[in-house]
Amino acid sequence: MRTFIVGDETKLKAVSEKLLHANLSQVRSEAALKALQEANPHADLSRLARGTVLFVPDTPGFKVSTTSSATEGPLAALHELLDEALGLALEETAAGSNARLADQEQTLKAFDDGAVKKAIGDPNVGGQIRESVNAVRKGFEADRELAARAEKNITEVGKAAIAKLNELGKLLG
Repeated sequence: MRTFIVGDETKLKAVSEKLLHANLSQVRSEAALKALQEANPHADLSRLARGTVLFVPDTPGFKVSTTSSATEGPLAALHELLDEALGLALEETAAGSNARLADQEQTLKAFDDGAVKKAIGDPNVGGQIRESVNAVRKGFEADRELAARAEKNITEVGKAAIAKLNELGKLLG
């Protein structure tokens, strides 16, 4: 569906000349005007006012060059909104990952502390402490992998959504 805004020439004949191809037969011209009226039940085509917005059907006989896409503006706004939302999601995900990484680095530094190393070397409890430290290290590695995967997933979902939005834009004209 496309739109046309009636300008200074408000007579049906003048509007028809702007909207319809010049080489249409009388029958096709009448069919096109009937389709125009059906798409615009709010408008009396014989009494158009300047500034009236007409919906122009995507049917043969109408000039595309004199009309505008009815979906272009809203789709562009949605595209912009989607880009912004994805950017914020990536920013917040990265900020959360960086904060967790900083906390994990502090914990890993603590594992290198002399007292912890001494406890790991203790013959009575050292094995348990070593297992705990190794489990924490593995957990941190898994967390980093999940964080990277989350950022990748957000990016991929965003690209897929934008591709679908572009596909919709082409479909709607």
